[in-house]
Amino acid sequence: MGTRKLMQQTPTVYFIRRLSLEYIILLFSLGGTLDVTVHMIEDDGTIKEIHKVTGGPYGGIYVNQRFENLLEEILGRRRLQNYQKQFPSDWLCLMNEFEGKKRGKRILDSGLMTNIRPPRSFVTLVNETGSSALKRYGETEIKLKNNEYLSLSSGMMKRLFSPVVEKIKQHLKTLVRKPELSKVRTMLLVGGFAEAAFLQQEMKLEFSKRGFRVLVPHHATTAVVQGAVMFGKSPTKITERVVATTYGSGCARDFIKGVHPEEKKIIVHGVEKCNNLFKCFIKENERVQCGQKIKLSFSPLYPEEDKIEYSFYISSDPNVKFTTDPEVTKIGRVVVQSPDTWKGKDRNIEVSLCFGGTDRKSVV
Repeated sequence: MGTRKLMQQTPTVYFIRRLSLEYIILLFSLGGTLDVTVHMIEDDGTIKEIHKVTGGPYGGIYVNQRFENLLEEILGRRRLQNYQKQFPSDWLCLMNEFEGKKRGKRILDSGLMTNIRPPRSFVTLVNETGSSALKRYGETEIKLKNNEYLSLSSGMMKRLFSPVVEKIKQHLKTLVRKPELSKVRTMLLVGGFAEAAFLQQEMKLEFSKRGFRVLVPHHATTAVVQGAVMFGKSPTKITERVVATTYGSGCARDFIKGVHPEEKKIIVHGVEKCNNLFKCFIKENERVQCGQKIKLSFSPLYPEEDKIEYSFYISSDPNVKFTTDPEVTKIGRVVVQSPDTWKGKDRNIEVSLCFGGTDRKSVV
């Protein structure tokens, strides 16, 4: 059975399993980001992550921004801004037209131009402006064809793509050099931007020579939705994840002179305490099972407290010390009702965070 026929008749994950047990997924989201996950298929068909999720602002939206910058160069910033305000529907139609054209294969042929059909209002504005930018580039690069199409050369289109594509390749080259990914030889591109022919070509040219198979489903955009539905039906299919960031909660402990900074010192019933300490639940790169709960125990700071608030934080620094450090972000809080205060500060309050899924749940 040929490769093409096999891909058409079997699910993508099964096809990947026939090729390699370890693979990288590049998910291009509508928000303009790239999320990179690395999975391994177990013998029983379940999946586990073998590297934390990475990525960055490397989505197709940045190609759109460069196209908008080109239009700004043609018309001038003020004229383009006025056009966007005066003709919002036409502007949306123009960007939707470009969104479709940027996925096409004409960009791959240096002898062809990509023809974008703008609204009549935009054509009229370009003619009225008499753009010097069009003349400077010349008709071989960009032109208004038959007063109907804004035609961009293959080279011009590639220049719109190049910065973000180079960032994607650099990110992946750094990632695949890690020893724990030495067995990974398959990449799967999904999401809207994955349908762009130029991106597919660049990824295959760059990584096929490094021994990788670069696969793109026939419907890369809907593959994301299909994956979400499949995961919703079988949430335990992914049995293990790698934590992408450090999670913790705020607390106060006895102040240790010479260890804790003076500005963190507070006095509680005559006892010196260090405030805003980061109490860690789990650090980045640690592994968690699906549904795994990690528990921490706390005690009230004041004996008479009947409502106790616990805040949750994430940090890009696994060795973070304080919740006020710049790399720390607050992600939520819970308020615990503890009306029986007769034990004072000797009350033990257990706080759990549930990991392994697509979200985090707290249990007190």
